[in-house]
Amino acid sequence: MRTRIWFGALLVTISVSLLLGSPNATAGNGSGAYKLEGAWVAKVIGIPGQWSYVVVADPSGRRASGHGSVDVGFRSEAVGCFAFEPTDFASPILVNIVMTAPDTAAYYSIYYGLKNLDEGLLTTEIVYIGIVTGELKFVAPGKANGTHNFAFFAPTQDADGDGFPDEGQTPTCVSPPLYTVDTRLPAP
Repeated sequence: MRTRIWFGALLVTISVSLLLGSPNATAGNGSGAYKLEGAWVAKVIGIPGQWSYVVVADPSGRRASGHGSVDVGFRSEAVGCFAFEPTDFASPILVNIVMTAPDTAAYYSIYYGLKNLDEGLLTTEIVYIGIVTGELKFVAPGKANGTHNFAFFAPTQDADGDGFPDEGQTPTCVSPPLYTVDTRLPAP
């Protein structure tokens, strides 16, 4: 009789544990899941680079889109890319993110290196197209470690004019990966 009660209690405990989920549950599936949402600040490890971004998840919580800005950026030549003329600033960052594991997300982002124009119809021109891909590894609620792979393309590598390098184009240059500590803004 005791064995049946003990076994029954064990089954109930396991069932409740499975229903409630764990802290590493897949995004959108459990109270402890890492969520693709919020306003974040990414600080580059070892150098003073920084960017900030806001992401909003779809209803599943597994995919998100975002918008951000380069707060402390790098000149293309500073990251080993001497193919482009100097820029004056960077455009906003656009990003798509998807959860690939319970605590890991992959992302694709794009931004543009811009140069001011002194005359003519336009105020700026695109000097390069920056594509950044990588991974965010969530290490605690509101904390992630990022790996960022930068590829730079010339504006002429966008012959169809859609804002992205054309399929099959090889980057004009690729920089070494950067690593960040990303922190979500706390709730007030």
